[in-house]
Amino acid sequence: MDFYRKVPREFSEGTLGGSIISILSAVLMLYLFLSELGKYSTSSFETKVVVDRSVDGELLRINFNLSFPALSCEFASVDVGDALGLNRFNLTKTVFKRAIDAEMNPIGPLQWDRAVKEVLKASDEEHEQAVRRVEEHKKELALLKESNSKAADGKAHVVYEIDDLNSLQAMVHDPTHAVVLVNFYAPWCPWCQRLEPVYEAAGLSVHEKYPPGTKQRVLFTKIDCVVHEKFCMQQVVTGYPTIRIFTHGTDILVHDGKREHAFYKGPRTVDALTQFVDTLVPKPEPVSQSSIEAAREANFNLQLPASVDVQRRIMGPGCAITGFVLVKKVPGHLWISASSPDHSFHGQNMNMTHVVNHFYFGHQLSDDRRRYLEKFHAGEKAGDWHDRLAGQTFVSESAHISHEHYLQTVLTSIAPRGRFALPFSVYEYTQHAHAVHEPLPKAKFHYQPSPMQIAVSEERMAFYSFITSLMAIIGGVYSVMGIADGVLFNSIALVRKKLELGKQI
Repeated sequence: MDFYRKVPREFSEGTLGGSIISILSAVLMLYLFLSELGKYSTSSFETKVVVDRSVDGELLRINFNLSFPALSCEFASVDVGDALGLNRFNLTKTVFKRAIDAEMNPIGPLQWDRAVKEVLKASDEEHEQAVRRVEEHKKELALLKESNSKAADGKAHVVYEIDDLNSLQAMVHDPTHAVVLVNFYAPWCPWCQRLEPVYEAAGLSVHEKYPPGTKQRVLFTKIDCVVHEKFCMQQVVTGYPTIRIFTHGTDILVHDGKREHAFYKGPRTVDALTQFVDTLVPKPEPVSQSSIEAAREANFNLQLPASVDVQRRIMGPGCAITGFVLVKKVPGHLWISASSPDHSFHGQNMNMTHVVNHFYFGHQLSDDRRRYLEKFHAGEKAGDWHDRLAGQTFVSESAHISHEHYLQTVLTSIAPRGRFALPFSVYEYTQHAHAVHEPLPKAKFHYQPSPMQIAVSEERMAFYSFITSLMAIIGGVYSVMGIADGVLFNSIALVRKKLELGKQI
């Protein structure tokens, strides 16, 4: 039995039409073969939607890297909350901060964000004593003025109220003033109201120690940031009260090549403020020479001590915040705002413009897995589904503007094909944003994990399917083209026969 019997060559006939069809058959077979080979060498993805298989208690990791050019690191706070009512404020364990300038350039080291310790404040008894002392001073001053006593001139200005910015410049540049303390305050601020009598009582004590005529004179001053709002903003004062320390005409220190502010952040008590001043200047001595040059030389040698009460803050109006938080897999929100247990804030001065360098859920993808994810999304609109917000800027066009981000995230589990390929999961999300008006602005990220999960498996054509398709291509093309050749040959023969019969007639 032979399925492939041969026909002798002398019994076969070649035709022009058969040659053309043979060439077309070969080209068609080659095209179909290459197409099938490409299909065999590439993979396809099978996608199905299932209920999220996360176990109870599994946590969701939120990673962020944000830059705020107008929010000080001193007050920047990262808070989270969820639909279960769990709220956590001022997270520090996994949050790092770095001071930046208005152009987003780093001007300080990346530092671990430590929990802010509440400043020790005067007790009710100490506060009442300070109030009584200030009132007694005012009564004594009033009596001296009524009697036209010259002693009133020495007691009049214990805490100078800065009404003219030129007068402030004159005070801090006066060579007879060793140290000038400036209290930046707002009348509506409760912490400023609480500090006011304590600050004035401390000014009285210091005035008695360093009266006019001493070599190292210390001045207590204050400036209303509601009246001089623009100046306070230029001084990067965002929280009230803020006590700056001016020496040699400025409060700027140069430390390790960085420009820093010097400001007081010790206990807000009369004794603490008085003792703090004592650490800044030597023991007061009468001026031995009346010349200004002698006073200038004495002040030139003054150095701020490395005291725990002198906090050195890197001079940068902005802050870069990076880190991660772990939250329950329920709808919630993460927000960044100005917060402090000892300061008040005015929304008019807050600008929450920010740049999202990175914001994604889960763990960071390796380059191989990122390329694999891009292959899965091939043909779709360009965009990083894993980190959609990366590189976007959100600008506050006016005061009191908060930025709300709404993120809907879904877990995608991908099972690559291959002996050594390991399955992995990635959180992808969509995002929408808009600006809203709030008394105290913030940047808020609302997230909502999907109850569904996308399961993706990579599929490839089996080898036997490839061989079957290859045989089908060869046999199919050969058979179809053979039929076409037979039809063409018989049609031509029939036409020729009719033409011959027509000639004979």
